[in-house]
Amino acid sequence: MSLLRQQPLAVQINRESCLVLQLSRQGQHFVVEHFSQQHKSSLSDQGLKRDSIVSALDYSATHYQKIPLEKDQQVEEQLLQKLPPQLKANTGISYDYFTHSCEQEAEAVIGQRSALENLLTLLAPLQMPVQVVEPVYQSVVRATNAVLPYLWPDNTVFEESMKWVIVELRQPQSILLYCESGVFQRLEYVNSSNLIPFLLSAQFATQSRWIMSFGDKAMQSSLGRQLAEQQHLRHLVLSTAPFFGNNIAPIVSALDNEMVLLGLALRGFSQWHR
Repeated sequence: MSLLRQQPLAVQINRESCLVLQLSRQGQHFVVEHFSQQHKSSLSDQGLKRDSIVSALDYSATHYQKIPLEKDQQVEEQLLQKLPPQLKANTGISYDYFTHSCEQEAEAVIGQRSALENLLTLLAPLQMPVQVVEPVYQSVVRATNAVLPYLWPDNTVFEESMKWVIVELRQPQSILLYCESGVFQRLEYVNSSNLIPFLLSAQFATQSRWIMSFGDKAMQSSLGRQLAEQQHLRHLVLSTAPFFGNNIAPIVSALDNEMVLLGLALRGFSQWHR
């Protein structure tokens, strides 16, 4: 069931600024109740409807892994045995997991406790309960699933099991989120200087798939040109603009590339979360 019931306040912390988004639903459409950019050292609740906060930890502060479950061992025990080196050296972690496939496998998310505590400290001035802190990739996948119905080309052929890769274009590394039928599978880091050769490599392009991208605008333009003539790879620029087509133009433009923020804001309107 949904963890939130009313109008969750989505807060995305960047380096020095903070993006704040609050949505409401009117029929089949979502309307922006509030959108602002504030300095993270002086967050204010002015103009906000009081509700719960949803936010996210960045990729660098979390780790995702699938764990084959062995009999007679607790999930927590196996999780701690399989920690990556960078988290073994960390003195504090927080984690969450769920099991499926008749409890033969668990999906786990591990976060640095120091990063979580720092985020909660930054959000404290809003004086609202922090209901959800999720890994940022979950926000991106949720937003992608929400905007795709507005973005598919007219000649799209839908298959029973569609595979796509969401590329968040960043410097110096881009993040690739692998999905199947809209469900997150794994993530991968690729040096941005080597992103195009990686996507065009025979190893990557053996299967037909969609490449969906957002983020750095200059990289976006270059990626679109390089993938335009590929047979096995179809490129789609992710945009929130069609999703907010019934809102006023300045807001639509400002939110055009904010996939993470949209995914967070939608958290409270979904009946099921992964």
